[in-house]
Amino acid sequence: MQGDDRAGDVHADAALYAVDALEPGERAAFELHLRGCAACREEVAAFGEVGAHLAAAVAEPPPAALRGDVLAAVRGTPQERRPEERAEDRAGDAPVSLAQRRPPRRRWLAAAAAAVLLPGAALGGWAVGTQAEQREQQLVAQEQDRQNRLLSAPDVTTRQLDVDGRPATLVVSAQADAALFVASDLAGPGEGREYQLWLVQDETPVPDVRFGGGQVQVWLDGDIDRAGAVAMTVEPAGGSETPTLPVLAAAEI
Repeated sequence: MQGDDRAGDVHADAALYAVDALEPGERAAFELHLRGCAACREEVAAFGEVGAHLAAAVAEPPPAALRGDVLAAVRGTPQERRPEERAEDRAGDAPVSLAQRRPPRRRWLAAAAAAVLLPGAALGGWAVGTQAEQREQQLVAQEQDRQNRLLSAPDVTTRQLDVDGRPATLVVSAQADAALFVASDLAGPGEGREYQLWLVQDETPVPDVRFGGGQVQVWLDGDIDRAGAVAMTVEPAGGSETPTLPVLAAAEI
């Protein structure tokens, strides 16, 4: 956040702050702003909870052979030469081998660690087995990319919902035309019934996604940028074309 031109956008940095995507100077300035802004503190807390839930949902353990392969590659990677050794080579016009031109070992280790630790990260050339496993990894990467696009949208915001005493969160961006409904412990809707979300467009409820209870993470399918609110009801299995009252929860977007 540099200069007065970003002063009006400081509130929009809540999502970036929550996922540690601000530069050091921007982060320090936002933390100063955070001390006196209750709205931003609530936003950061909400994004933190959603981010933790999403990370847990997409994280996958690396293949069992990965650790051994990494360690074997590390053992075969030459150590970085000391400055005095490089100076001696230059003084004697000694030829420089390809091994000596490689990046420092610690840099290689950092890259390897990042590949192992990042949730949903693609494992590049590592063999992962069957085509089904590869397809599953592609889907995880696509899901992570979709979440990142939503969380980095300039107008992204969260709406807290109370569903029969259970908390839920709606992450929404009109500019990205995307909305994600997240809940960690939703009560079951009952036998032969489903929860259904509705996009309210020009005061008309349009049926959208359906789901059950428990841990929930679902994307809304309709035109988010045309909707003014989201509502939630319980419907017969298979869904309804018009809402069944009562409305369990609703939020303006």
